[in-house]
Amino acid sequence: MANEGIVQNIKAYFGLGANINKVKDKLENEYQEGVISDLLPKLKVNTTDIELIMSKRKWESKWKDYNNAGLKERQERSEKYWKGLPAKIDTKTDILNLTNSKDKPQSDNLIFQALETFLPVATKSRPDPMVFSDNTEEGIQLSSSVQKTLIYLADTLKLRLKIKQVTRYWALYFLGVMKVSWSEKNNEISLCPIRTTKLILDPTATVEEGEYTGEYIGEPKEETAETVSIKFPSKAEKIKKLVEGKMSTELRYIEWWTNEMVFWTLGDIVLDKIKNPHWNYNTTQPAVNEAGEPIVTEEFDEETGDNILVDKVEETQGNNHLKNPKMPYMFLSVFNLGKRPHDDTSLIEQNIAQQDIINKRQTQIDKNVDNMNGGWIVSLQDAGLTKEQASIVDKELRKGGTVAIPSGDASKAITKITGNSLPADVYNSQQDARNELRGIFGTTSLSSQGVAQEQTVRGKLIARQSDSSRIGGGVTEYIEEFADAIYNYMVQMMFVYYDEEHSASIIGTDGSKEFITLKSEEFVRELSVSVKEGSLIPKDSLTKANQALELWGASALDPVTLYEMLDFPNPKEAAEKLQAWQQGQLLEKAQVDVATQGAVNQSKVQEQTQADIQKAEQEVNLNPIE
Repeated sequence: MANEGIVQNIKAYFGLGANINKVKDKLENEYQEGVISDLLPKLKVNTTDIELIMSKRKWESKWKDYNNAGLKERQERSEKYWKGLPAKIDTKTDILNLTNSKDKPQSDNLIFQALETFLPVATKSRPDPMVFSDNTEEGIQLSSSVQKTLIYLADTLKLRLKIKQVTRYWALYFLGVMKVSWSEKNNEISLCPIRTTKLILDPTATVEEGEYTGEYIGEPKEETAETVSIKFPSKAEKIKKLVEGKMSTELRYIEWWTNEMVFWTLGDIVLDKIKNPHWNYNTTQPAVNEAGEPIVTEEFDEETGDNILVDKVEETQGNNHLKNPKMPYMFLSVFNLGKRPHDDTSLIEQNIAQQDIINKRQTQIDKNVDNMNGGWIVSLQDAGLTKEQASIVDKELRKGGTVAIPSGDASKAITKITGNSLPADVYNSQQDARNELRGIFGTTSLSSQGVAQEQTVRGKLIARQSDSSRIGGGVTEYIEEFADAIYNYMVQMMFVYYDEEHSASIIGTDGSKEFITLKSEEFVRELSVSVKEGSLIPKDSLTKANQALELWGASALDPVTLYEMLDFPNPKEAAEKLQAWQQGQLLEKAQVDVATQGAVNQSKVQEQTQADIQKAEQEVNLNPIE
């Protein structure tokens, strides 16, 4: 009966007050004054279930109108072009079941090639976190531990691959989303790329500098009735009744987030509602004196008009990294004009016209090549053959066989025809479209065809560097801001959930393993978390090598850094070998010097001895002995 009352209230609410045109009005008339949205209360944990269901119904209605107004169609079209499927094929169709050749993916799908060339360049490097605190010894130690823990988590959670997946979703569906959550199973932070077609967003929101401005986010989830009952035991009986006791039945329910709270709905049932769990709230406790006794104060009682004694209460400020509670969803948006949450266009959408030209030219060339193979005209009267026999002649001639005709002149009876070749303009048009498509993606020189067009090594390097810089300056800087938001939310999760000591291990600068431990009670100082600027910008390996050698030649680089920039597998070991070799060379040189000096000294002694002998002989000759 309670549920029926809720449903009736909801129907009355929508019948009297709902206005689904508010979203359209807001977008079309940005100068309209007054109320520009539906009247909605601010949701809190003490909000009634009826109000939550009313809000949820409005959100779903607004999203349905927004999604069906063109967004869903554009997303499906982008996905089809990425797959190379004809427009009439349903995206849910299994490609492996496409038996008709004309329904198979296009063989010359430049959109797929360009995007999958673009993604490795844009997400080649892992975003390097940087953490700062005050200049005290404790602050430096804390920031170092947090930074190393973030590096460890980025590696174990495969952050780079997940950012790549989010970027692919952004290209296909006009928005990329990563969810940061806490894994009870692993007792650690977890990251999950969300396919944005699954989310219910506020159509009037936008994404500004990576921040989602909407009031709510809905994420549908699918689990068995048994699993849902375990998660929400207070609603187990209602769930059991809904599925008629068949607990293996799949259910879809929605997890709704606002900055202040999260609640779950299954139809018109509110499964549960709690405060935002990723926040340390202020706590209160009785104040005590030095002896541990409660402190009592006098307060005026307005009802009785008397002063009464009450226990004094102290409030402890919650320790958090973020300034305010936030929904755990991080957004990647690039081509956004601030009108709606999704990008106004995409790299794929901008290249659909070029792909259509490529497909059309490919079809024309394919048909022309088939016509150039030619065919045979058989005169049945001159050859003395039937229509069925003429078909056999065609097959034999195509195989290079011999055909004998009963009578007549073979040159008149059988004639070969061939099609004319296409003009060069057709091929040029196709090539122009391919180059234009790659140019918009910034992958012209990153493809094998683009590299082949450059005649010199220097030209190839300059072209590659130009495209990499375009990708780095055009999209990668947004990915860096996206990664910045992820790292900051991960640190917030450490503040909340690292109540027990967590360990991490990374490879130190000297190549050895370094172990770090971290606990939430250590977060007693304010931290500044960001991503190293330019850490995601693609860097050409040959350019890096040349820079390293130039610095080495100017004695401005140590050997370990030199080998790191040259991508040696073990820079420290290589530097140690260099040092040992240099020391060996010096020792060998010293030994040679000693031996040479000894020989020189021996020669000088011999010369001196010989000179002394000659001098003595001269004296004897001048003064003969009598």
